[in-house]
Amino acid sequence: MTVAARHVGRTPVLVALLVVTVLVAAACSSAPGPASDGGSREFAAPVGASAGDLVGAPVPTDAYIALRRLVDRTVRFRYLSTDPAGDRLVPVSAAAFVPRGRAPAGGREILAVGHPTTGTAGNCAPSLYGNLLGTIDLIASLLEQGFVVVQTDYQGLGTPGPHRYLDPAPAADNIIDSVRATRTVVDGTSDRWWGFGVSQGGHAVFHANEIADTYGRGLRLRGTVSMSPALDVAPLADSMAAGTLTPEQIAFLPLVLTGLKTIHPELVIDDYVHGPLQQAFGVFLECNDAALVQKQAVVERTRPEDYRPVDDAATEALRTWLREVSLPRGRASAPMLVAYSDSDDVIPAPWTAAAIDRACRLGDDITALRVRNQPHGILDIGSAATDWVGAVRSGQRPPNTCA
Repeated sequence: MTVAARHVGRTPVLVALLVVTVLVAAACSSAPGPASDGGSREFAAPVGASAGDLVGAPVPTDAYIALRRLVDRTVRFRYLSTDPAGDRLVPVSAAAFVPRGRAPAGGREILAVGHPTTGTAGNCAPSLYGNLLGTIDLIASLLEQGFVVVQTDYQGLGTPGPHRYLDPAPAADNIIDSVRATRTVVDGTSDRWWGFGVSQGGHAVFHANEIADTYGRGLRLRGTVSMSPALDVAPLADSMAAGTLTPEQIAFLPLVLTGLKTIHPELVIDDYVHGPLQQAFGVFLECNDAALVQKQAVVERTRPEDYRPVDDAATEALRTWLREVSLPRGRASAPMLVAYSDSDDVIPAPWTAAAIDRACRLGDDITALRVRNQPHGILDIGSAATDWVGAVRSGQRPPNTCA
């Protein structure tokens, strides 16, 4: 099972399985494809509705030009997913891609993609853009392998309400419910599914694996791949207090704070950002090309005093809130492949290694791959992922870091 990749800037990307080309601090954009469908309206789920039910009719589209030769059909749709904050059903948007050819006996397996960071603004839903905000090559590669692929936009991107960035609970529900909805949208699909995500998406599918045996009942998860996952972000508070954030982490910070504030309204943004970072805060939440240029300029002007918490109490509060959204939270339901780099400037390798160690102590089955000298989100892991998927599919036990 191989997945082709392209060059990003001057960095060659040769990943054998599941690659995306979006970095946490630099999401690309293109002209919008399908228009937003009323993201600002209030919504009430129908009486008797369940998670995974469709909202309205799926909409066929050919907006993703690069995929036309590979797909039998592509549909955008909205589906219901659980918002754990209010224990209610909310609409989430997604796009599903059906490869050409006849489905195998037993149906095609579904691969649910958790996309990396695009932004937290409502118009940062990848399905609204012709290039899927950078994941188009990934989707093409997976279609070539015969998967039915679904990519959720996550709650609050393209649909009503705020996007709770890095809150694992709604993101994991969105992943699992996208699989349920896809089985309704696409005939000839199996109840067997896989999850893949990078960075924010790696965080989401990791937690989806943890809840697959409970929230995901009725589906059979085969395994998940998390690449450069943002598993443990709690150390970010100490790095802020010490004044040691990397440029990539500076760009990451407004997104993190915005996500936390949707969970903790008492969080005061001005306790954590000052100067040019405070003045241009909203720019970091956007996903257009103009914003990307502005972000770079602001990061270059930002100094440690611009992101130090105002006092020790603010640091401790932030540390506590970050721990709440960090993983692991419980034992995984299926095998995991976790790939990360020793040169990650967003989520440093020691942070991820510590999270993996905690997951191992919970009894997880993890194949951890630590690569050298590669940036966040873009990892060359050779044939390791291909071998891992093959082992899981054949019922063998893949290499277990936790053993």
